Amino acid sequence: MPSPMFYVGSAMVAVIGIAAYLPIIRTKTLLEGIDVVPNYGMDKCQRVAGPSFCDDVRIQRNLNIGFLACDPSFPYRNYAASIFDESQIKEDGALWVYDLNKRGSPAEKLTIKGFKGPFHPSGVTFAPTTEDGTPARVVVLVVNHVPNEIPRVEVLYYYPARKSLVYKKTISSDSFHAANKISASGVVSHLNDDTPSFFITNDHGYNLTNWKREYEEKYNLPASSVVYYHPRADRAQEVGWRFQLPGAIVPANAPDSYWLALGKGGTLERYHSHMVSAEHQEQTIISADTHQPVTVSWPGMMMEETIHTAKVNIGMDYDPATKGFYTVSHPRWNDYIQHAKEKLENKDAKPSVKAGFVISKGVEYTVKQGEVRPKPLKDVEFDPTEFPRRFRKKLFLEEVVSNDGSDFGTPSAIAATGDRVLVSSHYEEGFLDCDLA
Repeated sequence: MPSPMFYVGSAMVAVIGIAAYLPIIRTKTLLEGIDVVPNYGMDKCQRVAGPSFCDDVRIQRNLNIGFLACDPSFPYRNYAASIFDESQIKEDGALWVYDLNKRGSPAEKLTIKGFKGPFHPSGVTFAPTTEDGTPARVVVLVVNHVPNEIPRVEVLYYYPARKSLVYKKTISSDSFHAANKISASGVVSHLNDDTPSFFITNDHGYNLTNWKREYEEKYNLPASSVVYYHPRADRAQEVGWRFQLPGAIVPANAPDSYWLALGKGGTLERYHSHMVSAEHQEQTIISADTHQPVTVSWPGMMMEETIHTAKVNIGMDYDPATKGFYTVSHPRWNDYIQHAKEKLENKDAKPSVKAGFVISKGVEYTVKQGEVRPKPLKDVEFDPTEFPRRFRKKLFLEEVVSNDGSDFGTPSAIAATGDRVLVSSHYEEGFLDCDLA
């Protein structure tokens, strides 16, 4: 007769097996997506001519200008999807600008004065500005994927009056091993050149040459990270870990608060920086600007809110002035992967599969306190004295545009100012300008 320890051991093996199996099945279902992608809402959008193969789009709201990071070599360096052949990278990419005041006008390509070397842009962000109206200069940060090297961040100055882009400096760090998207925090700035502090997402936990990368990709392991760069220390380090393919990071509705879109996690998560332990988060260094001793602080990121989307989230944006919240997602990630593989073989060929997209809008509804996954209570009047004792406000996503790829697809990022939305694409010609009011 088996001993009691046999039964205990068998039970433990079964529990471990189930614990490992369920996340795999959940991720598999997420990546397969829905059976049929519906088509609606495209009448609110128009395609704008100009750039192709764009990895990011951001809006500088003071100028009401969209910046797009585009690269004709992108089909050969889709690192986030682990689909690449760096031997085929020949052409450099560029930044493009689009004037939202002139809807439908073509985007304009910018050249970078004083910059030498390969330029393959991914994420784009801007240093926050306190100037009213049109700023005289905008500090632009761009993630640059140099083939066979660790990605770096290029610091550029954009002068709106003459639509001129000037190179300032390059920021390098081993922590940028799989850098993708970037978001300036502006909490701290370099005293001499106005370079802001910023966050960067590593879309994978291991770089392209590390053998562990294959297993991370094959089993969809949560190994990605978020990196914070401190300009006065001229140093970057990881401050968040165990993410699944983070596709975007943007400021949230409070200082030191950020939204993170997790592609293979199927969630949107809001993090807030706390001083958890001064002993571990504060550090005295010789500053890079004044060359004097200074105490710097590293963020202590703690999750405060989660939205389950059941989609592969590739982009998101939040406009603090209007509280506009938008996301763009892949309804069928595996179709996107097949599309990318065929584009790797021939970037000018028409793929055999379509890869659509879904735009969702964030809407606040009242929910009951204490419920783990509360349902929105719509069209109900509440006594204000019941907040927050019995009820609270919670953000929900409602789909506003969906397309199976017949009209537009393979989304890469989304940018919003109020209800005006720009959507870039990895493999489409041009981009979308949508009015979702």
